[in-house]
Amino acid sequence: MFKKIILLSITLVLLIGLKPVQAQIPGEGLTISPPIFELKIAKGEVQKQTIKITNPTTKLMEVYPLVMNFKASGEGGEPAFYPANDEEASYSLANWISFRQTKLALTPEQAVEFEFQIKVPSDAEPGGHYGVVFFATEPPKPERDTSQVAVASMIGSLILVRVPGAIVEKASLEEFSAPHFVFTAPQFLKNLLSHIGSDNFKNRVQNWGKITLVTRVANLGNVHFKPKGEITIKNWRDKKVTALPVNSARGNVLPDSIRKFEEKWQTNQWAYGRFSASLNLAYGESEKNLNSILYFWVIPWWLIVILILILVLIITLVIRHFRRRQKKSPKLKVQLG
Repeated sequence: MFKKIILLSITLVLLIGLKPVQAQIPGEGLTISPPIFELKIAKGEVQKQTIKITNPTTKLMEVYPLVMNFKASGEGGEPAFYPANDEEASYSLANWISFRQTKLALTPEQAVEFEFQIKVPSDAEPGGHYGVVFFATEPPKPERDTSQVAVASMIGSLILVRVPGAIVEKASLEEFSAPHFVFTAPQFLKNLLSHIGSDNFKNRVQNWGKITLVTRVANLGNVHFKPKGEITIKNWRDKKVTALPVNSARGNVLPDSIRKFEEKWQTNQWAYGRFSASLNLAYGESEKNLNSILYFWVIPWWLIVILILILVLIITLVIRHFRRRQKKSPKLKVQLG
C-alpha cells in the first residue's frame, strides 16, 4: 500500500541525521531549509517552527503542504513514510502538527517562510516522535488514499521530537565484524593484473588491501540517539596504526530499529601480520558505552610469493640431495647359482 511512499525517500535526499542543508525536488528546482528538525517539546507545550521555501526558477510554482509520519526503513538510515491517520506504536507525530496554509504559490525567484506548529498533548508518551512536513506539486485527492500523493514530486522536512519524561536510552551492539583475512599488493601489481581477467576479477584486484568494518547498533529504548566514537586499529606489535570515526555523518538510530555503519580502511601495501580493531561507542545523553574488539590478518601477496619460492627451493634441494645419495650408494650385485 505504501510502496510508492517508501520509494519516494530516495528522491528526497533526506537521510535521517544529515546536517541541515538545502533539499531540492529533483527536476523542479524548489528548495527548502532546513530539511530536518530535532526538537525537545514538553507535554502540553506548543512550539512554532518555520520552513524556508525557495523557488529559484523562472516559472510560477504551486505546492501543497501535508504531514505524514515516518519510521526507519532498513538499516541504512532511510525514512519510510506512512499517513497521519495510520498510527503506529507510540512514535507518531503527524497528528500533532498543524498549519493554516493549504497551498503556496511561489513566483520566480521568490522565497517564503512556511509556519507550522507542534502541539504536544498533555498525555503524550515520553520519548521520540517522528513526522514530516511535505510540499507536493499536486494536491492530494480527497476521494483517494493519502498514499496517492506519492505519484507527484514531493520535498519535505523531517521532524524528530523528544518528549521529556520516562526516557529509556538503551542500545545493543548487534554486530562488529570484518573479514578474517585481508590481502594486499603493490600498486604496480594491481595495475598489471587489472588488464587481465573478468570485470569481477579486476574489481577484486583493485580492492586488495581495503577492509570494511561493519557496526550494527540496535535501539531498544523509546527515543532516538546518535552513536559516536571510533575504531582503533593496532598492528601485531600493539602499535596504533589509525583511528576511524564511526557515524561521522551523525545519523540517528530510531526506536525499534537497527542502524548499520560501515567504515573503510586502506591498509599499507607492505603491512602484514595480525591486527586488532577496538570499537568504542557512546550513545544517548547519558553517554552510555558499547565496546568490542576483533582480530584480522593482513597478508601481502609479496609474502605469499616469497613463501612459495622458499617452499619450491626447499623441495628442489631435497630432491637434488636425494638423487645425489642414490648416485653415491653402491649397487648390489646379485649372483645366481
